[in-house]
Amino acid sequence: MKRALVAAIGGLSVGACAADYSDRGTFAYAGQEWSGERQPHEGELEGPGVEILDDWLKETREGRMIVTLGFRDAAEGVVSEDIAHRANIWFRRYADQDRDMRITDPEIRTALVAAAGRWAR
Repeated sequence: MKRALVAAIGGLSVGACAADYSDRGTFAYAGQEWSGERQPHEGELEGPGVEILDDWLKETREGRMIVTLGFRDAAEGVVSEDIAHRANIWFRRYADQDRDMRITDPEIRTALVAAAGRWAR
């Protein structure tokens, strides 16, 4: 019981640190005003990280949605090397359903659809 209470209080304190009020009195997240839902970048991805991205992230519509909606720095379609590495690692872990350190085509397809659907909502 005590552990659950401590965990809940810790979670609330972390959440309170993430939200703040701006100097104009409006509620803001991470120092910027809330601008509503982000839309996926519709064009091709560009930047130095595109060559590093896994093929399924740069060549599929769902993959591009994952990168542009899941990583704020790539929202405009410009992918840095750091973002590419982070996106690759995140997606490989997300797609590896049986945790055997190998991802198969069915796992990739399922993960692309599931993750893109999650970000599109």
